[in-house]
Amino acid sequence: MKKHLLLLVIIILPSLLFCDTFASRIKITNPNGSLFDGNFKDGSLAAVSYILNDTADNVTVKIIDEATNSSVASITAGKQNPGTNTLTWDGTGSVTNKKYFAQVLISRKTYSSTKYTCYSFVKTYETYSIYTRGVDANRDPNHQNFGYIYAANSDASDDALKTGILRYNSNLTYAGTDIGHPILTNTLGNLNSGGTIDWGATAPWYSTIDYLGRIFASANGNGNIFRMDSDTSKPKLVVKKINQPRGLATFGSGTNFRLFIAADTIVLRAKFVNADTATAVETVAVLSNYVRDIIIDDDGNLIVGLRAGAIGGAGIAVEKYSLSGQLPVRRINAIWSVSFGTGGSPIGFALKRGSNLSSANDDTLYVSIRGVSGTDTTNIGVHEITQLNGFFPESKLIFKPTQFPGSIGGNISTNADLTIDYAGNIILFENGNEEIFSVAPPNSASTRTITTRGFGSVTVTTSSSNVNENLTPNDFILLQNYPNPFNPSTTISFHSPYSANVKIIIYDLVGNEVRKLYDNESKKGFHSVVWDGKGNNGEVISSGIYLYRLITNSSKSTSNTITKRMILMK
Repeated sequence: MKKHLLLLVIIILPSLLFCDTFASRIKITNPNGSLFDGNFKDGSLAAVSYILNDTADNVTVKIIDEATNSSVASITAGKQNPGTNTLTWDGTGSVTNKKYFAQVLISRKTYSSTKYTCYSFVKTYETYSIYTRGVDANRDPNHQNFGYIYAANSDASDDALKTGILRYNSNLTYAGTDIGHPILTNTLGNLNSGGTIDWGATAPWYSTIDYLGRIFASANGNGNIFRMDSDTSKPKLVVKKINQPRGLATFGSGTNFRLFIAADTIVLRAKFVNADTATAVETVAVLSNYVRDIIIDDDGNLIVGLRAGAIGGAGIAVEKYSLSGQLPVRRINAIWSVSFGTGGSPIGFALKRGSNLSSANDDTLYVSIRGVSGTDTTNIGVHEITQLNGFFPESKLIFKPTQFPGSIGGNISTNADLTIDYAGNIILFENGNEEIFSVAPPNSASTRTITTRGFGSVTVTTSSSNVNENLTPNDFILLQNYPNPFNPSTTISFHSPYSANVKIIIYDLVGNEVRKLYDNESKKGFHSVVWDGKGNNGEVISSGIYLYRLITNSSKSTSNTITKRMILMK
């Protein structure tokens, strides 16, 4: 057995930290990460945790009453880094026997109104290739797996990443069910060595996600299509014995759901009447050339990537076909065709669907292109294709791996695929160099705010004594911070009886300002803000007694000032 050393490097340059940031994996738990016990009366807290795909300029967590969909508490954290972040909720605003969920608002300055910008990349390297092919992201904010990125990993060798379906968080950290790996354990191949499924000699090949969040994967080695109904389920065989299945695409929902399969030089469409097995498979396109990947746009049109050969063949074109007429369609029926020089080969697709899901007018197609050689700087990289509904779509190169410092660069792998995350960022898996890139699109707004919510809710069995459940306060209230004493952070909660400008300022005992923690227009209701024990300039504050003061200013009343004490103990 070969032994391998895996080195994972995440490089993020401060000058490039401008993308569309969102929160995923949002949940309310006990502070130790266990299931929330619902009890605030004993002075304990709830933890609200979430994952950011990149740096956020400002983070606000709102606790939402599930029955009324109204905010009962707001916690402001300011700037936060990518990865897992946690804030605490002291039960402010809660009512016994009611259900709540967390909502996270992320504000982020955009980088450019004209350019695509690579803001980070992950590089894995040692003696093997991760060999990922199909990549897709769960973009449904109401699904329990929202934010996860999935990649089919096809490697018959005995390596650390293994054969099966890989799962990553939105910030590209490992999120597998096998601790320390991105592998979903129940998708492991090779039945003879502890695996759960026979992917065949070269599989899985491509993967995609349907409207229910289920993962489909093609097994090129044995001609089967499998489906994972959950991240912990064993793959089910749903389509049997297809000739060399590669690219997959899903379209529609319910009884109109269809699975499209690129199979050598043709494209198939599978219909599912029951939950598991395809009851009908029809040929919708016969294209003579090798079909690598496929996409169905919002109008139900088929877009294919054609190549001269399965492995390393020179590129032909990206073409669009209508499926509303006589089937199967052939190359002569192409509505449009886009080529990429004499050797530019289309590899993987990702479709950014616009706000109108009933029309492809606002759709944007992204294609990873392999050049005829590593010096083909005109074509190598990710291309954007717009105006998909016309006869003359526009194509341009928007990103090359060499643009990011530290990338090996060179040609794109024959298996380089990409996907779009919830915020519209492009995620490129380039397994030739074992590099994963995150690329932010241009945005006309100088700042973008994205709001997402947690999946499911929690029940408060015993509410906090901070709030009289039968009383709506008519005055400004400043609650005692919790925990107190504290280290390293504490939560300060207050109530506004109406919209007003509120400041929370921290002072030392001689009256020097230590931190202006909050200065904002606060709507009626309960709010919370977290102090991380740092001063205005980011310096770590020493142990001691500090004052925190609520100062309000509103046309409805005279100014209010409330002051309380707290202890920072290290």
